Amino acid sequence: MNMVKVRAVLSTVLLAVFIGVLFVTIGVLYTTKTGHPFFGMTKPQLFKVRNILGPLMNALIIVHLAINWGMYKRELKVLLRK
Repeated sequence: MNMVKVRAVLSTVLLAVFIGVLFVTIGVLYTTKTGHPFFGMTKPQLFKVRNILGPLMNALIIVHLAINWGMYKRELKVLLRK
């Protein structure tokens, strides 16, 4: 598998996990304010999902930065050029 495909797969998985984290965050806020379940999930259930998705997203971000580190350094040079 070439690097472009690896980056595409990683970015897609990272986006999917981000959407999951966003959904859980909205759910936690909703259940905290109203006390009602969010799509059938109670606050403790949402926290369990968050405890899985949060570290997974952190790991994916680290891998994403590691794979794209060279590109990131080049972008910083362009950004910080006088």
